[in-house]
Amino acid sequence: MIIDSHLHISYLKKKKSFTLIRRNLLSLMDRNKVNYAIVIPDNVPNPQCAGLDDVNELVKNEKRLFMMATLLVNEVNNENLAKIENMFRKKLAVGFKIFPGHDPVYPTDHRWLPIVDLCQKYKIPFVIHTGINSGRPDVAEYNDPKHIRSLALKFPKLKIVIAHYFWPRLDYGFKLTELLPNIYFDTSALADPEVVRESGGLKKIRDILVKTIKRKSDSVIYGTDWPICSFTKHINLINSLPISAKAKQDIFFRNSLKLFPLEK
Repeated sequence: MIIDSHLHISYLKKKKSFTLIRRNLLSLMDRNKVNYAIVIPDNVPNPQCAGLDDVNELVKNEKRLFMMATLLVNEVNNENLAKIENMFRKKLAVGFKIFPGHDPVYPTDHRWLPIVDLCQKYKIPFVIHTGINSGRPDVAEYNDPKHIRSLALKFPKLKIVIAHYFWPRLDYGFKLTELLPNIYFDTSALADPEVVRESGGLKKIRDILVKTIKRKSDSVIYGTDWPICSFTKHINLINSLPISAKAKQDIFFRNSLKLFPLEK
């Protein structure tokens, strides 16, 4: 079994309907033996990437697709909090993602606290975008693991997922998250050619993942960041790790089943 815990319903260049993209996604999942996927909406209006309401419609009748919720920090108000809580309660959303770096807002911003409270109440993972953006290394200021560490220490019951492993500074991300049992990592974008190149090569990516698994065996979950990143490259990355078959299966699906409430 494979569960992709991090992808989007979006197009890169040629415009396509979100319904067609969903159909293409399901076909691609079949070809790559991916059983389930968690779709992450964009948190801003974007004709290229499905937002919260669109994703909700696209996945609600598809048993193989789940979704996360998201908001801009200035949208965290009573009305939207009620909406997000309803999604958590009904298991319409299995995670909540924020985009520090894309947005000039830190994970520790006090305006996120009502969302953090809901995530703890419903045992929903709080997923944090990390790393640089292409050509914009300065944005990593907002998603630096030192802020995530502060959040994890303040809320030890909050399950935190670091997306993209704060590339290209993988060792720094590893060191800053030591002795924090509530922090997890998804593998999204770690097989992307730019990420591999800027992070020190494929051996470096493999080494950091193996170190992370040895430190805490359930802390790495499989994700791709499709369609920006390749299904095949990410599957090959996990299969190339010098770890046991069981440990690979843990990454591909068991750790996600433990972390996310994947029920429909």
